[in-house]
Amino acid sequence: MAWPKRGFELTRKIIDADADVVCLQEVDHYHDTFRPALHAQGYDGVYREDEWSPCIKTTDGKLADGVAIFYKREKLELLGMHVPFTPRDVKVPPIEERRDAGKCLVARFRMRAPIEQRRGPGWRDYTCAKLDFIVASMHLASEKNEEGVKRREAQALCAMKEILTFKAMSGAGREDRLSPIVVAADLNAQPHEPAVEVFKKLGLMSCYARHIRAEPLFTTWKIRTGPYKPGEAKMTIDYIFAQHSAFDVYDVLAMPRSDEIGPKGLPCRGHPSDHLMLKASLEFIVEP
Repeated sequence: MAWPKRGFELTRKIIDADADVVCLQEVDHYHDTFRPALHAQGYDGVYREDEWSPCIKTTDGKLADGVAIFYKREKLELLGMHVPFTPRDVKVPPIEERRDAGKCLVARFRMRAPIEQRRGPGWRDYTCAKLDFIVASMHLASEKNEEGVKRREAQALCAMKEILTFKAMSGAGREDRLSPIVVAADLNAQPHEPAVEVFKKLGLMSCYARHIRAEPLFTTWKIRTGPYKPGEAKMTIDYIFAQHSAFDVYDVLAMPRSDEIGPKGLPCRGHPSDHLMLKASLEFIVEP
């Protein structure tokens, strides 16, 4: 599918989902496609481009991919953002000593009052409320070998350390109820891998596993016939995590069946990305 058509289908699918926050990975048309299309529909965005993106080489420098976070500007106020470090040389030092958070972008938001509450006596009470939260859009290493498994685990640990430090420096300290964390990620890790366990051990839940008692059967399905990584890959590697002490999950987007996608995998008609869209509806747990 040519990019103009595919780009239109991607942005239409995102807009139709009507999410308050949208996290994207492997974004190589942020400035010319996603930002203008979503801005016209009420979204603002932040973007972290990968300066070492492989797209630079494959497109003769015309494109570079990155991670992005879009948010509805009528509903949310951007309070701050953080870009964790990613080293150029991933070979040294040893994996466990590298300061490598993968491709990660972190933002802190405060919920805006509904328009009808933006004046009058209720406004002060609303602005003093602690209805803020942290969102991270994340993309980890893709190597499908033992080295890749270890690297993704180390990246997940480093990314979460950066997120928790950002949370503490934002004034929330490490108290769970203040500035709770949501992570939307292409981990390139299947549910049994250590990288996934990192988030659970640090107090985050998988929204799909919590709501439907299991991860989706697959979130990507690629069938490649060319010289680059030929073969079929059908697996779950994408997740939405949320801090279980601060959020309830009251709905998730249903995933399509294999027969609804067709024998050629992704992308396909109705699903213009090679990854399926995930969506979770979260509700703050408000203590009395």
